[in-house]
Amino acid sequence: MNRRVLRAMSAALAAMLLFSACGGSSGGSSTASTAEGTASTAGTASTGSNSSEKIVTIAQTGDWDTFMPMNTTNAGADSVIELMFDRLMVINTDGTFEPRLAESWEINETSDKITYHLNPNAKWHDGEPVTAEDVVYSAQVASSADFTYPRRIRMQYFGGTDDSGMELSPDGIQVTALDDHTVEFTLKTPMDPAIIYAMVNRDFFIIPKHLLSGISDADLATDAFWQNPVGSGPCIFDSTISGERVEFTANKDYYLGAPDFDRLVFRKVQSSNLLAGLISGEIDILSGNTQIPFQDWENAQAQENLVTESIPTFAYQYMAMNTSRDYLSQEVRQAFSLAINRDVLVDQLMMGEARPAIGPLPEDHQYFNQDLLPIEYDPDRAAQMLEEAGWDPNRELEMLVSTGNEVREKSAVLIQQDLAKIGVKTRIQTLDFPTLLNMAREGNYDLCFIGSAGSVDPSESVPNVTVGYMNNFTQLTDPTIGQVGESGAKEVTFEARKPIYDEYQMLLKDQMPMAFLYFTNTLFAYNNRLSNIPASTTDYNINKNVWEWKVA
Repeated sequence: MNRRVLRAMSAALAAMLLFSACGGSSGGSSTASTAEGTASTAGTASTGSNSSEKIVTIAQTGDWDTFMPMNTTNAGADSVIELMFDRLMVINTDGTFEPRLAESWEINETSDKITYHLNPNAKWHDGEPVTAEDVVYSAQVASSADFTYPRRIRMQYFGGTDDSGMELSPDGIQVTALDDHTVEFTLKTPMDPAIIYAMVNRDFFIIPKHLLSGISDADLATDAFWQNPVGSGPCIFDSTISGERVEFTANKDYYLGAPDFDRLVFRKVQSSNLLAGLISGEIDILSGNTQIPFQDWENAQAQENLVTESIPTFAYQYMAMNTSRDYLSQEVRQAFSLAINRDVLVDQLMMGEARPAIGPLPEDHQYFNQDLLPIEYDPDRAAQMLEEAGWDPNRELEMLVSTGNEVREKSAVLIQQDLAKIGVKTRIQTLDFPTLLNMAREGNYDLCFIGSAGSVDPSESVPNVTVGYMNNFTQLTDPTIGQVGESGAKEVTFEARKPIYDEYQMLLKDQMPMAFLYFTNTLFAYNNRLSNIPASTTDYNINKNVWEWKVA
């Protein structure tokens, strides 16, 4: 009897018992809906909590859309989820990896099996041990035909899945528990394990089999469990006010060390209020995907109570262009890119705390194709290209920008001005990021602004130009770019992969489905009552190892 049948039977039995005991009312837990029990300032106790509690407040400008790790591609949600759930490893920007749930790992001589050895002290927040079966279950859910995992394409590297990462048969993904704390991932072909370490593990959070396996895969994302989730991470869910805050208590039994705080408050804060909150002490630290506004950076550096760092990253921003619009032809898209003054974006808007981008890899990335240089800016030639393409100067394009990201909003205005200089009219529409993502996925836009965390691995951007992938925001129907990019993942050595990703980057520039804009520095700041914060950001370790922090 397979896992799905067992789940269905368990769910049906649970439903009958619940109905008979409760008259059919729901027995699911609910989240807090009032301000009681929430902290208003850092270092002070929540209403109704012990006045001696040590509280840390993290601020983020973006929204979170779910607590279910496999039901989002939103970095704002990831930054909350990362506190509650564990990945197998910590990923550093220099290409190195550190233990998290896996205390060690190795790949076999033929480079087609990766074995992870789990920390034997890891426990779920209900006290049950985390085991290899939880990792197997998480992989099965991620590849399940009955569950729509937005990042499922990453699972395609494992045996038993198709090219989209979906299982070929029920529970067919080749991930095996060798014992309670050892799990083996079998790859379809020999490959560079860095792709798995840097890309799959970036998004692959482990969820509890003993609490979830009785729920059908089809119902898992919407189950009441996610209103009061149980994870294995350094923070334990306590309450939430939708769109405003999430509160956690510290997991004092965390296997990597007890956090040096009692309560953590994760707040949504407008970017214009970040510096004031840090100066007053209402905010202790910024989330890894949130930064000080550029216009406040000099003032932030002058504050005696703040520690500030400008950290170069692989994170990039781009303007997606809807290739399904017949008026946004390849020549038109190239003209748009040529018209964008990236130096103004970097030097004036971001005060030099960024780098211009012509592709998904910065110039100092080991896989960067030097033939992409110099990055061109030529509005006269862009205008000529538009005229030759038959552009209608009366057409007005809709440009989508998410609220809360001040740099994107201001970038959009500058690019709107750049496009106006070559005779292109645009109308900016601002909306929350989850709504923007949905509209981009459905192709209901002309131009929109999106970002990515980037990666030490050059394949990071490939899914977004892969036909059929949900984050193919540009609506590409030509599979060439994705196929070339994916072929690089099947090579084992740098020497074999480099020419493939050189070609991949040139194809991106030629077809221009998106205009890459800039690589951001993280303008990071935190109150000096905190210490032992990792000195540099990591690829997707977005909250910087909260279990290591020291709190005065």
